[in-house]
Amino acid sequence: MFNDKTSLILCTVTAILFIVGVATDWLSHPVYIGINVLVYLIVIINVFMVKKPEDYDDNFFEKENNT
Repeated sequence: MFNDKTSLILCTVTAILFIVGVATDWLSHPVYIGINVLVYLIVIINVFMVKKPEDYDDNFFEKENNT
């Protein structure tokens, strides 16, 4: 559905919307709640829809001890 960069941006937008909503007391407004829930659900759905590529290497960041 979305790549990693887009997912990270959506997570950031969700966090910023929540923080702004708490600071300005907009969380009591139904439209603002709807926007927050929609963006949050898109992020959660994306987690389950995206599959790892076949050539994904889980040990990519682990260093081998060659010494």
